[in-house]
Amino acid sequence: MKADLILHNGRVYTVDPVQPWAEAVACRDGRIVAVGSNDDVLELVGPQTERLDVGRRLVLPGLTDAHIHFLQLAIRRNQASLFGVADFNEVRRRITAAVAQAEPGQWILGWGWDENLWGVQPVAAHLDDVAPVNPVALARMDMHTWWVNSMALQWANVHRYTPDPAESRIERDEEGNPTGILREWNAIELVEKHIPQPDTATLEKWLRAAIAEVHRSGITGIHDQRVEREGQQSFRLMHSLWRRGELKLRTHVNIAADYLAEAAVLGLQPGFGDERLWLGHVKAFADGTMGSRTAWMLEPFEGEPDNVGLAVTPVDELWQLAMRAAEAGFPISVHAIGDRAVREVLDVFIEHQATESAARLTLPHRIEHVQLIHRHDLSRAGAQGIMASVQPVHLLTDWPTADLVWGERARYAYAFRSLLNHGARLAFGSDAPVAPFNPMLGIYAAVTRQDERGQPEAGWYPQERLTVAETIHGYTMGPAVLAGKQQHQGSITPGKWADLVVLSRNLFEIPPAEIAGVDVDLTVFAGEVVYRR
Repeated sequence: MKADLILHNGRVYTVDPVQPWAEAVACRDGRIVAVGSNDDVLELVGPQTERLDVGRRLVLPGLTDAHIHFLQLAIRRNQASLFGVADFNEVRRRITAAVAQAEPGQWILGWGWDENLWGVQPVAAHLDDVAPVNPVALARMDMHTWWVNSMALQWANVHRYTPDPAESRIERDEEGNPTGILREWNAIELVEKHIPQPDTATLEKWLRAAIAEVHRSGITGIHDQRVEREGQQSFRLMHSLWRRGELKLRTHVNIAADYLAEAAVLGLQPGFGDERLWLGHVKAFADGTMGSRTAWMLEPFEGEPDNVGLAVTPVDELWQLAMRAAEAGFPISVHAIGDRAVREVLDVFIEHQATESAARLTLPHRIEHVQLIHRHDLSRAGAQGIMASVQPVHLLTDWPTADLVWGERARYAYAFRSLLNHGARLAFGSDAPVAPFNPMLGIYAAVTRQDERGQPEAGWYPQERLTVAETIHGYTMGPAVLAGKQQHQGSITPGKWADLVVLSRNLFEIPPAEIAGVDVDLTVFAGEVVYRR
């Protein structure tokens, strides 16, 4: 049989140690059928074969984002973006512009702000004068903190006598009145439940647009993270696209811990699904975030002697979750930012490894983020085969904040080289919409340890840099192993899914400083060209 699609005259980096480099790759019926020299692969050309000369450009396996909130990404693309805005007055101007386009009483929604760029602590009053007749709710870049105006607080009936919800905090002034800052999910929900939601048709339209957008960045697979408030809706929408043949994305779905009981009753298991949509891990949270100063720390934040962050899920509850999840066949995926959170999660995972229920698991436990780890915990993470799902792209914006809030402890922040050298397995993602999903930015950050301005000049803790090959592995085989799909994706190997990406420049040959500007010229999903630049 002849091939449906052949890419030839390329620099094909297969990520397969048996044959790391080739010139051409052939696809048929959504699978890779041949990898090798131009002469050998071109023998599969037939009358119906689409033959593409890629002009010696770099060909990689389709890239997978191992940590993304895909429905939130689709939604946030249609809200006021404050991402990267360093001028506080520009923030107010953007909200003013959104109000001008809205009806009185209509919610104004936005996302992406970072107070560390302003030198100003935002409060409701900063929004009240620009939105006097509209409730406003703006999610911080990490989505763990919301900034709302007084009208939004009134709609939600949040006042000085409203108690702090469990594992959350309502920021207050000296008189006890809410300032307009809500930290962590239970506090955010006080306002969020009053916000009208888009209808199903609108959300599906936004999801299709988001899929097309990630194709332009070479992404053919995602690990879609669940949070409690969006879990049911997100899976239902993705399943609807799948049913109509519109889900052109390998989607590993991590379900929220709140839905474990329902999954167990139905007898659902990791891997349930097909080649495009399947179940994965159970998602939980150990702590908050660095920027919001709610990460759970072994020692207080710099300059805040009474603040060691928040334990969003108490350790005994996390242990019980690991046991219940394993009995149902699921490993767990735990968000852990601070060094105390990482240590406690490691303790739970290591203790759980010795149980009978753990022996039945088909996928490894995973820690999400691992933004700060104590040096004494590095070997523990590697020795147990626990996988670290990390996001190099956060380095671009977070390194000054990490220095500010963690001081010398930041030496082991985003400690990718140390984790790898101690035997940990890495899978890379973006946490979008918290950060840009463009994998070229993530690869650049991991290889250079610099932001897009080239700062710090020598790299931020440059001893933690990775090579280009190691970073590509983190976007290909790393996520495949984490999903238990290493026999189907992650490398350009005959028999695997025909997901490929062609880049405008060779990452192995150009100066590392230029990696962030590399374009995707072609994306192939299941043997079909889904994007051409």
